[in-house]
Amino acid sequence: MAFWGSSWACGKILVQYASADIVAFWRFFFALVASIPLIILLKVPMRINTENFKFLLIAACLNGIYSILFFMGLNYGSAGKGGVLVTTLIPIFAYLLAYFFSHKENKSIKANEILGLGIGIISGICLLDLGSFQELFGKFNTFFLLCALNWAILTLVCQKIRIHPLAINFYITFLSLLFYSPLFLFKPQIIEVFHYDMQFWVMIFVVAVLSTAIGTSIYYMGIAKLGATKASSYQLLVPAMALGSSYLILGEIPSLLTIFGGILAIFATYLINIYKPKEIG
Repeated sequence: MAFWGSSWACGKILVQYASADIVAFWRFFFALVASIPLIILLKVPMRINTENFKFLLIAACLNGIYSILFFMGLNYGSAGKGGVLVTTLIPIFAYLLAYFFSHKENKSIKANEILGLGIGIISGICLLDLGSFQELFGKFNTFFLLCALNWAILTLVCQKIRIHPLAINFYITFLSLLFYSPLFLFKPQIIEVFHYDMQFWVMIFVVAVLSTAIGTSIYYMGIAKLGATKASSYQLLVPAMALGSSYLILGEIPSLLTIFGGILAIFATYLINIYKPKEIG
């Protein structure tokens, strides 16, 4: 979650260098390169069957769409607020989707988890610090609303993939990279990144290696251990981290209301994942 939180501010800087699709391509490229040593070092089994490949293909499509929405959205506003909107809504969308489409998940939703989701919504409102209700549905927020829904679906899809979590991340990154590879035919400026300054390479390292290769691998391991809805709820920790990194890297100063919202988000995560109500009798 710390790596993901920092990727918002870094992504904001990256889209100042190149278009969203070009940044997405190099993000997947360097994430794939960084994943290979992890696969070899940990001797991760890479064999997949037809059923797993089907879900991996769907997940890769969702991942590719998410990445382009992510970088396009960062063109229109604050990185900190973008991180707040997406990561607060993902666990809520995941719970709602599980509630409607999975009887098993439906039975697992408890009173403390519902309360945690409610507090998560309140924390998102506080963190966004909107001047008016109409701002929620502006172009900037619309991109990130779609990001949240996309990633919630991706989370549920990945829960159905029965291979090692690091293998999941490797294959999804590889397939996502293939989807963006036609850029070499239509955008020759894609290779101009090798002329960019050190700031670009530091930012791409954070976004590709720390966030995508390492952070997302940890996330998939969380899905395997905790289940999709509980794993996604940990993203309620990201808003405060996104605001913090945006302050340190971009100089975006959060208000007292956004800080209060971050505290609420952490409490919501506690209610959903850690708090265990005592059984009566």
